[in-house]
Amino acid sequence: MRKASLAAIASATLALAACGGSNQEQLNQSDLNQSQSEDLNVLSDEAARVANEAAALENQAAQLQNEAQSEDAAGPQTPADENIQGM
Repeated sequence: MRKASLAAIASATLALAACGGSNQEQLNQSDLNQSQSEDLNVLSDEAARVANEAAALENQAAQLQNEAQSEDAAGPQTPADENIQGM
């Protein structure tokens, strides 16, 4: 009985020792995941900033196009403009 108990305790000790080494790897994986999520957050913020900038530029382009169309519809405003249109 003593030998069986000793063998069970020894095998349990070996099993726990084998599992103990992977905890450090799990911690390293956790640190890696944390840095990757921080990188993704930075990229997400930058993408949102670029999208906002693109929307502002699109609005500015539409405004300039509207201004150009209204200037064309208004006709010449100076005598020099009349001469250019007559050519």
